[in-house]
Amino acid sequence: MTKTLELLGFAPDDRVLIIHADDVGFAHGSNVAAIEGMKGGSLTCCSTLVPGPWFIETARLQQQHPDADIGVHMTLTAEYETYRWRSLTGDPSLHAPDGGMWRDVPSVMEHVSAEAAAAELRAQVELALASGIDVTHLDTHMGAVMLPRYLPPYIELALEFRLPVFFPRLNDRRLAAQGEGREVYAAQHERLEALGWPLLDTIIHRTLTEIEPEAKVATFREYIDNIRPGLTHFLVHPCRDGGELASMTPEDGRHRAVEYEIMRHAGIREHCERQGIKLTGYRAIRERLRASLPARI
Repeated sequence: MTKTLELLGFAPDDRVLIIHADDVGFAHGSNVAAIEGMKGGSLTCCSTLVPGPWFIETARLQQQHPDADIGVHMTLTAEYETYRWRSLTGDPSLHAPDGGMWRDVPSVMEHVSAEAAAAELRAQVELALASGIDVTHLDTHMGAVMLPRYLPPYIELALEFRLPVFFPRLNDRRLAAQGEGREVYAAQHERLEALGWPLLDTIIHRTLTEIEPEAKVATFREYIDNIRPGLTHFLVHPCRDGGELASMTPEDGRHRAVEYEIMRHAGIREHCERQGIKLTGYRAIRERLRASLPARI
């Protein structure tokens, strides 16, 4: 039994699943998709791009739906060719020549220092809180903050604000995949473990363009059927198509629209229940974590 299952009050052989919408605040349609999916569909939680163009609407929706489970999708990239957003701090190193954040992670690595990233990530958490988001967790957009240079400030924010954090439990395969960064990754893992922070046992992340739209329902159910005991984070990218998705993101717009149609209904949630899989969101995890922590850490 992992310490995380014990912390969360589950049995040793329970299969526990988080169904998470990424990229909320990316568009009006992503906000609609997240709220619909959490209120009556299959989502258990989501996270928002605080620099995203529709973040202010996300914050307003939190006020209208105080139970909405919303984290901060820590952002150092803006990947689209013409659909762009800027950093909060305005540090020039965070921006491509056109003024938007860098489009890919290698460009971030080439230009952005740990100090500049740390300041930007802090600004995102603080603005989310100041805007009324009841921040339930921290996770990562395009995996940028999981890189060795940016991982320590990402984890530091989770500890400071007492928040669950997207962080996979260490095993030999994951450690080998870190390459030169494995010492940093192992050190942060050890730090979280020592403090009793909940860690993810499995991540299901190849869910967007990796699966053809017409195959998504069957593939999602197959993923669920094969979940092992432990805590699994299953991420999707639902967005209602208001007519602009194809222009904003021609590569994956149709995938996002199909995921919206899937997640706005309870079919995936019901499939989990039939398979005996327990569902949770990050608010429940946050409350269990905070109840377990001493006054000072």
